[in-house]
Amino acid sequence: MTAAAGAAVALVGLITAAGPAAAAPPLCKPDVLRLEALPAGAPGGTFVDRVNALGRGDLAVGTSRQRPAYWQGARVHAVPLPAGYASGEVRSVNSKGLMAGTLKQAGTDNRVLFTYRKGAASVRLLSAPAPSPYEGKAFVSDTGRVAGLDGTVAKEWVDGQPARTLELPPGSDPRTRITEVNGVNKRGDILGSALLHHETQDGFVYRSYPVVWPAGGGPAQGLTPASEGDYSRTTEPTGIDNAGTVVGHESEGWRDVRRDVGHLWSAPYTAASTASPDLPGQSELIANAISPTGRVVVGMAYSWEDFGYPKPTQATYRTGDGPVRTLPTPTAGAHGEATAVSGDNRVAGGESSPTASRLLVWTCASQQATIPQG
Repeated sequence: MTAAAGAAVALVGLITAAGPAAAAPPLCKPDVLRLEALPAGAPGGTFVDRVNALGRGDLAVGTSRQRPAYWQGARVHAVPLPAGYASGEVRSVNSKGLMAGTLKQAGTDNRVLFTYRKGAASVRLLSAPAPSPYEGKAFVSDTGRVAGLDGTVAKEWVDGQPARTLELPPGSDPRTRITEVNGVNKRGDILGSALLHHETQDGFVYRSYPVVWPAGGGPAQGLTPASEGDYSRTTEPTGIDNAGTVVGHESEGWRDVRRDVGHLWSAPYTAASTASPDLPGQSELIANAISPTGRVVVGMAYSWEDFGYPKPTQATYRTGDGPVRTLPTPTAGAHGEATAVSGDNRVAGGESSPTASRLLVWTCASQQATIPQG
């Protein structure tokens, strides 16, 4: 941002024989937008209020009051629900404004995938209602291809029609399952999660790792997991940038143990992942998202002691190989988390406290991110 600002200042005074140079772009203004919430809806949904992705301009998409929603600036808009559906989420949006998400059928565990454009009277359903033990996220590329789970089967849709099944990497143990689709980048590379968990009287086999399907077809590639063979540890990929860099974290949960370590996998994935440092003053880090370009990773830092949080969680921001920094919450002492990051220096997330619980967007986020002192 500093280099860009300097270039803008230089252009202001540049006058040639042909006339003045084009106007410099406006400098960003650091701010924290408090996003509106939808009116309270019917209880019983399973979706958590969250901003899942940031689109062009001031567009954000996600879930509000357990229903699919998008925001233009701070103003919230409901995505129309088809008859028989009471909850859902918008999980992603491409640069052309096409959204993709999941709906849950009222009173059942059935889910469907959909696409939507703002202002449309209805969503476009991609799949038939099907039960799934998994969350069933949906992601859309800039070419309009959608990837997600149809029940328990990972698929890709083109022009609203199933185009291919996302198969396991060659040589995989046939007992392995694709448990989630976790992201898609601009060119259409698809990120997912694979799990092998097989128990017998003689022991068990356990492997949890990211999978990448290349854009346009071709065999999937399995990435090296953060840990091998420990069923208390799960590798959870959460995003993929336009260069193919994958972000995620290794989560461990066992009795009174809870821990998270952020990880990065760089294409062509021939090396093991790189672990992220912690935020100073916190012991664990969840990596939630990576920017389309620029390698900005956002998430949440926390500490876990005696079955609780001894201090508030913090929204995190990290550029490249630099230190992990934190973004401020408007309410002092509130728990914070960052859940999405754009290519134009915006970060989305939220805060929660006994007096406030709301979704947020940090503008000019790099100027607001700081390293905690002490």
